[in-house]
This record gives sequence, C-alpha cells and structure tokens, in this order.
Amino acid sequence: MKKTCFALLLVLVMSPFWGYAGTKEEIVRLQSDVLQLQEQIRLLQKSSDDRGNVLKSLLEQLNDQIAKSNLAMENLTQAMSGQKAEVGTAVSTLRQEIQKLSVKLDDTNNRIAGLYQKVEDSQVKASSLRNLPSAANNTTGGVEPDQVYSQAYNDYLMGNYDLAITGFQDFLTNYPSSEYADNAIHYLGVCYFEQNRYEQAIQAFDQVINLYPKGDKTPVAYFKKAAAYQELQKNNEAVDTWKKLYTLFPDSQEAKLAAQELEKLGVPLPEPAKTGARRRN
Repeated sequence: MKKTCFALLLVLVMSPFWGYAGTKEEIVRLQSDVLQLQEQIRLLQKSSDDRGNVLKSLLEQLNDQIAKSNLAMENLTQAMSGQKAEVGTAVSTLRQEIQKLSVKLDDTNNRIAGLYQKVEDSQVKASSLRNLPSAANNTTGGVEPDQVYSQAYNDYLMGNYDLAITGFQDFLTNYPSSEYADNAIHYLGVCYFEQNRYEQAIQAFDQVINLYPKGDKTPVAYFKKAAAYQELQKNNEAVDTWKKLYTLFPDSQEAKLAAQELEKLGVPLPEPAKTGARRRN
C-alpha cells in the first residue's frame, strides 16, 4: 500500500516536468523547421539572384546585338542611297546618249531618203549643179558637187572629222547655193561638236538657223545647239534654245526631245507656233 501511494505521489510530482519536457522537444522541432525554412529561403534567394544575373547578362547581350543591327542597317541604308544616286546618274547619262543617237538616226534617215530621191533624178540635178553661178570658180578639178558632198559626208560617218570638216568647207566654198548647203553647214557643226569644239559648233548651228529658218536641218540644229550649251555649262542658254525649238517646230522629233528636257527641269512648255520645218524627202 505504501509503495502504491509513493508511486502515485511520484507521478503527481513528475507530471509537470513531463509536460515541460514535451514542450521543449516541440520547441526544438519548431526551431529545426524554422532553420530549414530559412535555408530554403536563402537557397531561393540565391537562385533568384543567379537567375537575375543570367537575365541581366542576356539583356546586355540583346542590347549589344540591337546596337550592332542598327549600325548595320544604317550602313546598308547609306550604301543603298549611294547606289541609288549612282543608278540615277547612269540612267540620266544613258538617256542623253539615247537622245543623241535618236537625233543622229534621224539625220541618217533623212539623208538616206534624200539620196534615194537624188538617184532617181540624178541627171536633172547634175545639170542644174553644173549651171550654178559658182561653177566657174570651181577648184575641185571637175568633180561633181554631189561627189564632194558625199565624200565629206562619208568621212563624217566614218568618224574622220578633220577630213569631213575640210570637205564640207570646200563644198560650201565652191557650191554655196547648193540645195545641200544647209546640210553641209549642219554636219560641219556636228563634226565640231564631236571634237568638243562647242563654240564653233554653236556658230555653225546658228548659221543653219539664220540662213535656213524653215530648213529640214533647222530643228536638229536647235537641239544640237542646246546640247553644246549644256556641255559648256550654259544651262540657261540651253533652256532658251529648247523653248525656241519647241515653239517653232512643235511636231518635230527634236521638239519632243526638247520637251522631255524642259519637263525634267520643271520648265513649263511654251505655246507652239503654227508653222514648222520643211522636211526634205
């Protein structure tokens, strides 16, 4: 009985301490959990910092790439602008060359048409040329006028401009009243033009314009005169010449070319006159 009472008393005395021991273990366990949570938070923060550094590095690389792309785009734009300007210049030069060839082709076609007509009535023309007032002063040794002209013209076609100039000058000296005198003066001017003797070319074209105001070579003379002014950097004179050409010979091929040049410069086209050139068949 005493032993039983002692045991009960011992239980009563120790029971508070047992509760305290259980609470202490709980605290230790909670502290352990807190430490684990803190470690997890630290790891998460470290992971977040690492990811932030990676993102920052990626952003820096992306910005560098964008800067390089912008620079490359700027260089490409400048290169394309330069190429566009070069292409524009080449096209303008090509257009001018085409215009020159068109005028020369027109000259050749007119001359061929004239030669065909000349063959058909060669005897009549030969007779009239022999009776020209200047025939008595002929220094060509009995050579027919058309032969003198043809030889000079062939030299012109072959690019022998010095010989052609001499031939046309001889023809004009001996046969100033020939029906081909305006042609001779015109091609004399063309030879000067091809030799870059633009002032002399303008003088020759002015002779055609003044002596043969309605001749078949007059529209071409106006156009070639404007081209010579262009070569001399006298653009105002070139514009005035184109305007006169368009006014006086609006239906000619040369007037169409002059209109294109005026339109490129933004110059209004003048009112055309009612009369035009006399075209030789």
